[in-house]
Amino acid sequence: MPKAQNLVLTQSQAACLIALRHGNENQPKIALEAKLILSKTAAALRTLVRLGLAEQDPTRRWHPTGRATACRFETVPDRPRQNNSLPGIAGQHLLDLLDRPKQGREIVKKLGMTHQGVRQLLIKLHAQGHVRFADPETPFWIVARADDKTSLLSRDEERVLSAIPRKYATDATKIRLASGVSESMVHQILERLLIRRLIEVLDGPWEQRIYRITGAGLKHPQCSQSARHAQALRLPVESDRIRNVLSLILDSGELRIKDVTNALSLPPQSMNALMQYLKRRRLVKKSNRAHNSPYSLTVEGLAALAEMTRRQAA
Repeated sequence: MPKAQNLVLTQSQAACLIALRHGNENQPKIALEAKLILSKTAAALRTLVRLGLAEQDPTRRWHPTGRATACRFETVPDRPRQNNSLPGIAGQHLLDLLDRPKQGREIVKKLGMTHQGVRQLLIKLHAQGHVRFADPETPFWIVARADDKTSLLSRDEERVLSAIPRKYATDATKIRLASGVSESMVHQILERLLIRRLIEVLDGPWEQRIYRITGAGLKHPQCSQSARHAQALRLPVESDRIRNVLSLILDSGELRIKDVTNALSLPPQSMNALMQYLKRRRLVKKSNRAHNSPYSLTVEGLAALAEMTRRQAA
């Protein structure tokens, strides 16, 4: 489509038009995407309305017009302003407060300002390049200084991280139930947290992936200590007799069935059936194919015994 005749926009007007095309409907979000202060955003939107490129619906939401979705335009620089990058006294107070990433409500409480005042100040600081936000959908939820290297998490990522326990590992289903994140999102979020080394993955029963938070994850400023933790996995075996058998094999490294039978004073026939059951559950394995070869614990057996011991001590 050819360029419209004499359609020339300033850089701020063009940035607002692009934000409208991306589906931003309220002025703060338009300002954030365009990296403009609110007053400049309002002036740019008024110009776009006059040019027939923007409109507001009865609910005061902004939309691009039909012309705006397809038109081409040229841009010219905005008129420069003096001290446009300085944060000001209130802005500097806010930046001094951000010794770590903080929630918007915490900033409001610390500064003693209104929610609206803090939002306007944060939009200005964002336009000047002084702050950044964790989640574009809820930008005022977590705020950090632009030079803070902390890896910020979205709201859903924070929920998942906070739901993952440290003392034991659990699976994605139980993490999803504790965090309230949708099934379609939880696996993607877990992969992102793994890349950031905030959680670790372990081998669970039957080659199942299970997850546990790392030390770095616990120290992350967005890890909530009061959040509900995901429940532990149901153990493949739970009886005290099985725990005693596994503990005995672990202490010796390897044991034959008759050695376990004698040590625990169990009937031989019952012990044979139990060892075959543990073998089917992949908790023990033979050291070789000989009939009387000793048994040792598998990785799954070690993990099951550790979890049974932890739960008994809890």
